[in-house]
Amino acid sequence: MPYNNEKGFSLVEVMAAFVLISIILISFFTLFFKGRETTVESKKTVDATYTAQQEMESIYATTKQETNPSMKIILHKLLKYQMKSCTPTKTIYIKDHEYKNEVVVVEVFSNPKSTLRNVMVSVYDKRKVVDPCQPKVNPKAQMENIMRAGD
Repeated sequence: MPYNNEKGFSLVEVMAAFVLISIILISFFTLFFKGRETTVESKKTVDATYTAQQEMESIYATTKQETNPSMKIILHKLLKYQMKSCTPTKTIYIKDHEYKNEVVVVEVFSNPKSTLRNVMVSVYDKRKVVDPCQPKVNPKAQMENIMRAGD
């Protein structure tokens, strides 16, 4: 009986192992890259939410300091807000954050029967918003509050 001394792997076995390892590694790398992408997007959302919260708190603090607060005066006191009339019934206030690539839009909805105002602060990505009156994209963050203020 002849002795057959074949201790190595055949080319087919090596190629099959290579394909299996490649599939497993590609799956893990895809998982890692998607996880990093999700982390970056979450960080942008948290930063935008923090910006919206800061703006809302500064508006609220200014309304508490004034004796007869008017939203136009309040937003004028908070530096770098520009008023823009979109329609006869809609006026927005825009603040541009140069260093964050964000546009902060404040909308004030009024009720003629009361001094309560709905104040909505929206933070948009500056690169995606062409006209703040007609934003075509969803905001990165948005906050709404009811405050007592004049017109």
